[in-house]
Amino acid sequence: MRKDKCAIARLIVMFFAVSSIMLPVASSYAFSVSDLLGQPSVANETDLTKGMNTGNGFLNSLLGLLLGKFVGNSFTDKTKTDAAAGINSPTSKEFVGFYAEWWGEDTSSYNSMVKNADAIKTIAPFWATLQADGTVSDRGGNNHETVIKTAHQKNMSVLLLVNNAKQEGNTPPVHTVLTNPALRTNAIDNFEAYIKKYGLDGINVDFEMVPAEDRDNLTAFMRELYLRFKPQGYIVSIDVFPKQNETNDVAAAYDYAELAKYADKIMIMTYDNHGMWSGPGPIADIAWVENNLKYALKFIPKEKLFLGVAAYGYDWSTQGTESLEYKTIINLAQRYGQEVQWDEAAKSPYFSYVSDDGAKHTVWFENSKSLKEKLALITKYDIAGAAMWKLGEEDPGIWPVVSEMFKK
Repeated sequence: MRKDKCAIARLIVMFFAVSSIMLPVASSYAFSVSDLLGQPSVANETDLTKGMNTGNGFLNSLLGLLLGKFVGNSFTDKTKTDAAAGINSPTSKEFVGFYAEWWGEDTSSYNSMVKNADAIKTIAPFWATLQADGTVSDRGGNNHETVIKTAHQKNMSVLLLVNNAKQEGNTPPVHTVLTNPALRTNAIDNFEAYIKKYGLDGINVDFEMVPAEDRDNLTAFMRELYLRFKPQGYIVSIDVFPKQNETNDVAAAYDYAELAKYADKIMIMTYDNHGMWSGPGPIADIAWVENNLKYALKFIPKEKLFLGVAAYGYDWSTQGTESLEYKTIINLAQRYGQEVQWDEAAKSPYFSYVSDDGAKHTVWFENSKSLKEKLALITKYDIAGAAMWKLGEEDPGIWPVVSEMFKK
């Protein structure tokens, strides 16, 4: 151990000697979509996201590269790092709850988190949005400190879920950031500042509708983020669209094999098989889910892979498509006297009704029965666990099943 410390000390001295020589060129190195889950208007920039120094970001990234390559975990808290990496024993599985507050006093996710703390190991609160200039907007919601304190008291890790801003012009904001090294560094600076401000355990990157042309840029961003965060013991995770081949344009930007090198956890969003853009159908047909999972396992180590499961449903009608939580869906079925049907092939529940205005509606959703079928895939393929969108929208009947599989 003493020899290791001497070697580390020499490495630090060497690093600062090299960095003092390289400092003048640091700044030259750092030259310079759709939110499918909904984007409330509460998105005011916080002071902490402005005026970050990209030169410091470069040096931090370089230090992370050197230390990560040569000394591994010597500079991190091993206990924190093991938890951060989501290291699972053969029988240990992890349940991640995505957490969102759609208005200021929305406590549905919080209430579900507290009530089911025995099964939830990690929450990922949807609190931040990355803007085109690399700044991070806080989405508001309930008191962040209280949520984090409660989660930590209940032995949960808390990851900042950050999405990408909506596209309003011809160029997606995420494209602007990913293609500009200086903006990538600025974004990472701001993520780090946010996480340190609130004492979070890491980050969950939820960049959606990333242009296919930015495949390598997204990988570069995650590499730079990982090299900055990993030496500090932070968890790095990313959500990816499902796919069964590389011709799927909407998911082409996710290079599964490369991203797996720079993430502790990868959540495959195996839901919205049918949604706002389609006609009625299963939220997550079981065969579709399994085929996407099998494809992902060709590239992503099973100990890093989490199966995304939905807690909600959609109501399709001639008036449009609406996303609904389980409680509202069951109330609709009862109000219109409809018995919930079961599609055996898709392993999914559904029903139809005619509303008071004469419009025909079809509802597909997820309940405890359909989720049990999907959770069985976790055992079948021995992957790391499940990640549910979102806490507070679910069928309460899922929790006995979840607790049995994921009890901490």
